[in-house]
Parts: sequence; C-alpha cells; structure tokens
Amino acid sequence: MRTKRARYPLKVGGWNIWNIELRQLAQKLWIINQFILALETKQTNSSHHKSWEYQIQKNKFTSRYLKENLDEWNKIRIKKAIFNNNLTSIKNENGRPLSLAEWYTTIQDQNPTIPKTEFQSSLNLRGYSYNQLFNNILKIKDPKTRDTMFRFHARCLPINYLHNKQCPLCKEDMSKDPYGHLFFSCKKTKQFIKINKLKNFIYITTGKGKNWHHTRIRQNNNFINRITPKLSPTAKKDQEVNADYANDRFHKEYFEWNYKAIEYDLTRSFAYRNLMALILHNIWIWICNQIYSEDPLTDESLSYSSLLKKWHKLATLEYIKKAKDLKNLSAKDHNNFKDPKILLTSTIKLRKKTANYYCIPESSLPNIISFDQFI
Repeated sequence: MRTKRARYPLKVGGWNIWNIELRQLAQKLWIINQFILALETKQTNSSHHKSWEYQIQKNKFTSRYLKENLDEWNKIRIKKAIFNNNLTSIKNENGRPLSLAEWYTTIQDQNPTIPKTEFQSSLNLRGYSYNQLFNNILKIKDPKTRDTMFRFHARCLPINYLHNKQCPLCKEDMSKDPYGHLFFSCKKTKQFIKINKLKNFIYITTGKGKNWHHTRIRQNNNFINRITPKLSPTAKKDQEVNADYANDRFHKEYFEWNYKAIEYDLTRSFAYRNLMALILHNIWIWICNQIYSEDPLTDESLSYSSLLKKWHKLATLEYIKKAKDLKNLSAKDHNNFKDPKILLTSTIKLRKKTANYYCIPESSLPNIISFDQFI
C-alpha cells in the first residue's frame, strides 16, 4: 500500500500510520489552543505568553509562528461552527480542551475520503460501495480472517506483482485484476471451492430460513428453489447475492461467487459476514500454498466439514471470552452482577445470544454445569 493511502484510518481502508506533517500541525494547534486556554483562565505567566497576548490585543503580529498557526486554529474553529466573538479554546464533548491526539484526529477527519486504487475506483463505478465496507470488516470476530478480508479489499495482498501476467494456477491471462481472477474466476480455484457445496454450506451455516427467503418458482416446466437473503426494508437492494439452492439453473440474480458476495456495505447478518471471511481466508491459504510452496498441497477441494468445526470453535471462544468478562465483573463486586442468580441468568442469555448470532444449536456451546472447566 502506498504511503498516501496507508496514512488513513483503518475504518476507511488505510493502515492508520502516522502522517508526520499532520502530527507537526496538530502539535502547533495544540500549543495555540493551550495558550488561548491560558488567556481564558488568566494564567499567562510566561514571557512569550504575555508577548503573544499583546500581539493579539493590538492585532500587530511580530511572531510569524503565532500568526500562521492562529490562522490555522481559526479555520478549525470555523469548521466546527464556533462563531462567538470571544476568543475561547476549542473543547471536546466533555468540555475539556482538545488533547494532542484529538487535534490529530480532527485534522485527519477534514478529508476522510481515502484515495482508491484504479480497480477500486472501477468497482465503485459499477455499484460496489465502500461507504461502510472497512468499518464492517473491522467488526469481524476472528483476527486472522478479518486481516485477510481487510487486505483483500485494501488490495495489499502479496499478489499485486501478478498484474497483466498469466495466472500461476490455470495459466490464463489475469488482465489487471489478479484478486478477482485468483479468488473468483480461476478454473483451479473453482474446482477447489466446489460452488454447489459452497452455496449449500452458506445456506445451512447462516441460518437457513432465519436469514434467507426460500421460495419455489416454476420456469420452463421446471421448479427452481430460489433462496434470497432477508434484508431490512431500508437496506440496499441486492439481486446478485442470492442462492439457487437446487442448482437446477443459474441466473445472474442467483448467488454468484464474485465481488458482490463479499460486499460488506450491504445489510447482512452477523453470521454471513463472519462466515464469508472464514471462507475467503481458507481459500487464500490454499492459493498461497499453490503459488509459493515448493511442495503444494494436493487437496482436491475445500473441506467444508473442517470449516464447520472452525465455525463452531469460533462461536465457543467468543462465548467463553464474554462469559469470562461477566465472571470478572462479578468478582469485582460490580453492582449489576453481585447476585449469583443475576450472573447465572446473564450467562444463560449470553449463551442463547451467541448461538443465535452464529446460527448454531445452543447445545453445541458449553453448558452452565460444565462451564467452570472452561473459565
């Protein structure tokens, strides 16, 4: 990733690395704001504070540092819609002067739109949204799958050198999109994924009728089972992320393994987002092995039984982690959890909630009787 993109926050697809120029400006604005605070509280004791106060009162500036940075400070003041005539320090929501970190964030937020790569821009023009994409990716629970999904969409996996080259797996031309080819279009990858099994796995694991509409439609004297995701009335309508569960016929409005399948800006269930990240991560492991390993794996297809075990393990770990937090609150005599009965009730609710989120049977999670062996 280029430095210009990497300086942006994670929530918009950058790496959140320091921008030294902005850091220096934030330092100067913080100094000016602290000086204005000293004027407010009448604590201008130092000689340079008194000099600055005199220059501001007379509106005659001999300090170039003060003049330039006071102008920048006023620009931020205007953007924050502070129009009172009195010279007052800029404060946060808690009524305290902005800290250095808050100044840095304030300046950074003046231009929140991250520069996109050429292919990201082309996807954007074709309707692929980046509004909440990275923000939603950061909510994925498993750190490894989250990292892979983030790097895929930020286009910083170690396959950028394959632009305009032959695919190392199927030997076909990848044009300008090695990501789309290797993950979605490559014949070898498709053979590994087994698209019909993928559809079946997604449908079953993400809640069946709970998160999907299942209807039968008649077409050319044939009945087709059509499965579409349940979206809220205000959600963006999407006709490309659907599943033809019977696999009798394949149309563009049915589920397709393409970019749309992992567009997280759409309103999707918790289970769907986390499951697609898990699938993409395991495909990436296989691609890495095929391209970079001296002794590639000979797996003919993606093991969905293994994925299911990982899915249940992820749910169990999430449940145990949150249950530990509840137990720690109880140990600290937290007001809400002093009563053991309340703790027990909260843990039971947590178990149901976790099973509901991951669309798994509640019985697959540790029960309350055997719970102490986990925590």
